[in-house]
Amino acid sequence: MHAARGLRRYLPAVAIAVALLAAPASALADCQMAPPFEEAAKTAEIVFVGTVTGLANEGRVATVQVDEVWRGGEMPAEVTVFGGTDPAGPMEDDRTFEASVRYVFFPFVAEGRMVDNICTATTPWIEDFAALRPAGAQTPAPSAAPAAAGPLAAIADLALPILTALLIGGAALAVAIIVGRRREA
Repeated sequence: MHAARGLRRYLPAVAIAVALLAAPASALADCQMAPPFEEAAKTAEIVFVGTVTGLANEGRVATVQVDEVWRGGEMPAEVTVFGGTDPAGPMEDDRTFEASVRYVFFPFVAEGRMVDNICTATTPWIEDFAALRPAGAQTPAPSAAPAAAGPLAAIADLALPILTALLIGGAALAVAIIVGRRREA
């Protein structure tokens, strides 16, 4: 009887341990895995090929030079792809990128940003993918010239009109001086 009392004392702890062991394991990612590459290339909303030219946030944010757009319409020559939905904090399904690597990207748009994660079909480029290139693949839209920035940008924007005004004013003054001297003579 003494042993039964001791066993009852541990019974709740044993029951909790068994319940924890029997509970389903949590998944590492909270998304559904992407379909096979061939299917994803035909059905994804956005598909493009590009090379990572810059990285931020421990490789979770990539600046990408776009080479070809397979799906999704016009795209600039350079885009930023976020390897997760929260740039400030890493999550278990974030994707990291490698510099100078060419990828086929399958991002989605969230909160106005191009986002990718481990649940998309994004993968480094291999030459076998060229056979899957759609007939309508496009080159990216040319990038606009970067706008001037910094403290001298405002002065640079005004330089041509100011210079033109000075030249016209100087020419008018020179003509006035010449005409005035001729009248005096």
